[in-house]
Amino acid sequence: MKTIIKNPFVITVITLILFMGILKLPINTTILETFDLSIQQSDNISRLLKNLVIIILAIYAINKLKLVDLSGLSKHIKLQNKFLILIPLYLVIIGVLSLLGTDLSGISAIDIMLLSLAMISVGFVEEFIFRGILQSVFLKEYSHRKNGILISIFLPAVLFGGIHLLNLNMSNIAASISQAVYAFFIGATFGAILLKTNKLFPLAIIHGLIDIVFSIPTLLDDNVKVGELEQQNIGQAIGSMLIVLPLFIIGLFIIRKINLASVQEKIVLSSKIKLS
Repeated sequence: MKTIIKNPFVITVITLILFMGILKLPINTTILETFDLSIQQSDNISRLLKNLVIIILAIYAINKLKLVDLSGLSKHIKLQNKFLILIPLYLVIIGVLSLLGTDLSGISAIDIMLLSLAMISVGFVEEFIFRGILQSVFLKEYSHRKNGILISIFLPAVLFGGIHLLNLNMSNIAASISQAVYAFFIGATFGAILLKTNKLFPLAIIHGLIDIVFSIPTLLDDNVKVGELEQQNIGQAIGSMLIVLPLFIIGLFIIRKINLASVQEKIVLSSKIKLS
C-alpha cells in the first residue's frame, strides 16, 4: 500500500482530485445569499477561502511526502540565481501596459482588494500544487533517468495546461486552447526557475501578480466572472501564445543549466528536513 501511495502518478491523481474537488465546492452561493455582495465579490471571497484550505493541505502534503527542499519551501537552502525570478515579470508589465487608456475609475477599492487577494491565492495554490508537489514527486522518481529532469518539469506543466481545458468553451475554442498552451509555457519555465533559485514563494507571488493584472478588466463588467476568457479569434489566440513563447524559450535554456547533482542533493535533504 505504501508503495502505491509513493507512486508519482497515484499522488498526482489524488492531488488533482482533491484540488479540483475543493475548487468545485459551491460556497460562493452561500456567501452570496448570506451577505450583501455582488456576484464577483462573493466569487472572489469563495475563491480565496477555498485556496487557503488548499494551501494548508499542500504544505501538509509537501511535509508528509518529504518534498520540502525540492518544493522550494526549505529555510535551509538559500535563494540562488535571483535574476531568474525577474524574467516572468515582463508578463506583469505587459498586463499593466494593456490597462493604459482603460477607465478604471468605476472599480471600487474593495473590488480591487478582493480580486487581488483571490488572484494572489491562486498563484500560491497553483505553484504549490504543480511545482511544489507534482514536479517534486516526479523528480524523486525520474531525476536519475535520462532526460528525467525535463520529463519531471514537463509532466506537471502539461497537467497545468490541461486543467485549463476543463471548462472548454466551444464557442471560444481558440482562446481556450491558447490559454492551455501558454499555461504550459509558464508552468515549464516556472518549474525550471524553481530548481535554479530553490524558492517557491517568489514564483507564487509573481504568478499571482500576472493573474491580477490580466483579471482587472473583468471588474468592469458585473456579468463577467474572473477567469472567464475574452472572446478571441485565431489571430488573437496565436498572439497570446506568442507573448508567452519567449518565456518558454528562456525556460528551455534554464532547464539545460540545471545541475543533476544539486537536484539529487535536494532529494536527500528533503528526506531529512521537515517544515517547522
